[in-house]
Amino acid sequence: MNKTMYVLSIVAGIFLPLGFLTGLLGVIVGGIPGTDSKSAFALFCILLIGVAVLQLWVFKRKRWL
Repeated sequence: MNKTMYVLSIVAGIFLPLGFLTGLLGVIVGGIPGTDSKSAFALFCILLIGVAVLQLWVFKRKRWL
């Protein structure tokens, strides 16, 4: 039971910030950064991948994974 909760906590720790960023920029309002740029989506995807890699690196460094 403890191992299962630990794994779920790690998964939530990885996906909650990513979900927050995608939800923040997924709201349809005026003034969203990058609406005029054609490469904004690609840059945002690269940012999300970078955040995930950074989180995994921190988790491995702290020996949580």
